[in-house]
Amino acid sequence: MNPFPRENQPLTPPDKVSLAQIEKIVDTLEIEPSDNLHVCSWEAVGVAALQIQLKRYGDLSEYISDMNRYIAAAVNCRAQIVVMPAFAGLLPLSSAPAADGYLHRLATPEETPGALRAGSAAIHPAALVDLLARFSDYAFDAYFHTMSTLAARHRVYIMAGSTLYLEDDALHHRAFLFSNEGALAGYQDKISESPLELALEIRPESEVKVFDTPFGPVSILTGSDAHHFEIARVAARLGAKILLCPAAYTDGYHPVDSTLGPNMRAQENRVYAAMSSLVGDSGLGFSLEGGGRIFAPNELLRHKNGLAAKTSGLHQPDVAYLSLNLDRLEGIQNPYTQGENKAFMAANADKIF
Repeated sequence: MNPFPRENQPLTPPDKVSLAQIEKIVDTLEIEPSDNLHVCSWEAVGVAALQIQLKRYGDLSEYISDMNRYIAAAVNCRAQIVVMPAFAGLLPLSSAPAADGYLHRLATPEETPGALRAGSAAIHPAALVDLLARFSDYAFDAYFHTMSTLAARHRVYIMAGSTLYLEDDALHHRAFLFSNEGALAGYQDKISESPLELALEIRPESEVKVFDTPFGPVSILTGSDAHHFEIARVAARLGAKILLCPAAYTDGYHPVDSTLGPNMRAQENRVYAAMSSLVGDSGLGFSLEGGGRIFAPNELLRHKNGLAAKTSGLHQPDVAYLSLNLDRLEGIQNPYTQGENKAFMAANADKIF
């Protein structure tokens, strides 16, 4: 089923955003290219996980300036790859001409049939579809060209978070990775189906991708993908050493969340995991809490809780940065995750398989 029927299309859609338009705005920011990738080693991979403020933007220039501020903060920490949150690609929606009249329609009473629970409020899927039908081209071009241009200007890799992306009349929840030259290094569609994907009839991806970078192989686990051990296990067995986990928490970020999702995936597979999240009031009756977090196998940490770096709080913009040593992953020996009891497996194989 096409979630974007033609009758929903506006008679006069907003003007498309061009790369030249983005570059003209970025030129005013006078960005100095970094040398963060001049030396790449598995022994020192600079990873930054951003905690980004959810806000409405008055125009395209304000959006680009804000994204540059976040990325520049990560670059100043010596980051080689910057990890952005889930739904970062929807942030430019508010800067689209006339979009404000559609944004307020997203909120709906929680008892509305088909409503998606979001904290103490709810989102109406039909209103979201209508919003995307009218403004997704504008928002996607603004997002894609901005991330590509900022990656090239700062000379770092950017995992630009995820967005709802329309391709061939089908909707995808897709995360994008840009190289330090601004080229698209790859993308990963969401694999597990959350209530949002089910409501929007987004078909799940069936392939786990690994992206080769100058600082090592990485995979992207968006949102609930990081809460399924099978997805991370496939990524690790394909060679991924760092899991990039764009997230969004509409029910609040609780202490238990630090022991679930990306942290567990790091422990089970002896890899690093970097989580980025949106924070702030949505203006639709719910808030987003979360955090920038970088997780490592317990064997590499004195405190043994998996949390290697984090932002300073749950509600304000910040960056979590850490230099990761990928070579140290090879020496980890954990009997709880690596040990085998061959006699037990042989005796119980018929019960397990």
